[in-house]
Amino acid sequence: MRLRASLATKILLVFGGAITVSLLAASLAPLLRMNAIVDEGQYDLSRLMAAAWDQLDRQAAGGKPRWHEAGHDSQHAGIPARRLSLEQARGLAKDDAFLATALEQFERDPTRVEFHSARRGLTSFDYRYARAMRTGPANDQKLDGVILLDRRSKEASQLLLVNLAYLVAAGLAIVLFSLTAFYFLADRLILRPVRALTATAEKVREGDLTIRSEIRTADEFERLSETFNSMLGDLHSTQNQLRSINQALDTKLNELAESNVALYDAAKLKGEFLANVSHELRTPLNSIIGFAELLLEIARAEHASAMGGGEHAASIQKRIRYLENIVVASRGLLELINSLLEMARLEAGKIDIRVEKLSLRDACQGVLGLIAPLADKKRITLKLELADDLPVIETDPTKFQQIIFNLLSNAVKFTDPPERSGKPGVVTLRAERLVSAQAGTDVDRVRVSVIDTGPGIPPDEQERIFEKFHQLDRGHTREHAGTGLGLAITRELAGILQGDVTLFSEVGRGSMFSVILPVKMDPELAAEIQLEARFRGKVARRRTWF
Repeated sequence: MRLRASLATKILLVFGGAITVSLLAASLAPLLRMNAIVDEGQYDLSRLMAAAWDQLDRQAAGGKPRWHEAGHDSQHAGIPARRLSLEQARGLAKDDAFLATALEQFERDPTRVEFHSARRGLTSFDYRYARAMRTGPANDQKLDGVILLDRRSKEASQLLLVNLAYLVAAGLAIVLFSLTAFYFLADRLILRPVRALTATAEKVREGDLTIRSEIRTADEFERLSETFNSMLGDLHSTQNQLRSINQALDTKLNELAESNVALYDAAKLKGEFLANVSHELRTPLNSIIGFAELLLEIARAEHASAMGGGEHAASIQKRIRYLENIVVASRGLLELINSLLEMARLEAGKIDIRVEKLSLRDACQGVLGLIAPLADKKRITLKLELADDLPVIETDPTKFQQIIFNLLSNAVKFTDPPERSGKPGVVTLRAERLVSAQAGTDVDRVRVSVIDTGPGIPPDEQERIFEKFHQLDRGHTREHAGTGLGLAITRELAGILQGDVTLFSEVGRGSMFSVILPVKMDPELAAEIQLEARFRGKVARRRTWF
């Protein structure tokens, strides 16, 4: 877990650490030099003591050097020194590393006359001093022996400790003074502006955009304060603009809510009107169609039995023409009512799926027979292309036949007869199996296509024609009547049957609508589709606009 520390603490830690390291590094050289000075003083003292002892010892011996036995000290004036012959020194050097080193230095360098060393303890220092005694001419002196001085100095240890204490005290004083001065400067130059900016930011966080930072340090903090104040001014202006925009949006939202409520009521009223009126219109409309067809048959029979031209025959022909117009208009109106009812049922989620086994061959032949009278009337040739290996599928036969009938009806409606287009009008119904891309798997889909030689559909319209009430030929003077619901209903029904509708068309060469369906519907998916459709229907009926 990361520890949190204030900026002041971080500054003191960093600066204090830097000062401490700098003082330690700076004190190391004086400390070493102090130790060297103390050692040099002690070496000088040892040299003087050895010289004084040598003089006193010679005076005691009558002016000549006196050799002492190994291990025997001859102290004069309290000086712990002794004179050793070369043989005595070599004998003692076997167990004395200092003496062995001194002899080696004296014998290797004839001009060297002294050798010394120090051993530091906690409360005292031990110093050893060896002085060479040589005889003979100046250019060829011979080593005869050594004067060995061993002594202990408490004063040197105390002097170094006192000096070290002074250094430590001075360093602590410098560190404390530096930290105090730096904290005062940092607090005045850095921490106070930071605290002021922090307090201003806290007020802004609480929602006060009118506050401004008042920092006058004539440095980067003042420029930061000015930038912060500029930002607050921009935020305040932006907030006022957003407040004005929100008020305008609230007004627009209320207007849209009222409009949506009105639209919802109108849509609800429209749905109820269509559902009620369509049912009421179909019964009298069927009667009108039935009586008009009956009158048409009677008129045709009278026309057949009438002899010659005459006014009576002309009157019968006019009556036949009027009755045919009534039948055609009535059937178109019935088709419109049926389309509206079907779309209303789909939007309301009233979907009943009855899965049965269906022979594609029989179903295609049956639907083609239903559309044959309309094609014969326009002198359009119908073709049926069925693959030899068509399977028996499991789907809803009624909805499947409605899909294919809608596609065939559109193809016949929009395909011009030969006398108008100058080429044979052909509508082909093709059914085939689709093999899965993975080798060795069973057939799982079929494709039923309706191919026509009509005018084709532009690329920018190929997706829009599946929208409700959308037609390529719009306007009051369009040639082909219709509601624009056929393809929308077809796509909805194909989705209910777990399939899809595809389109491939080229202007001037015709169109191909294909329905791709599974050989066997998934029962779980069918149940989900029904449940989703019912849910959407309930939401559509209960939707409330705010």
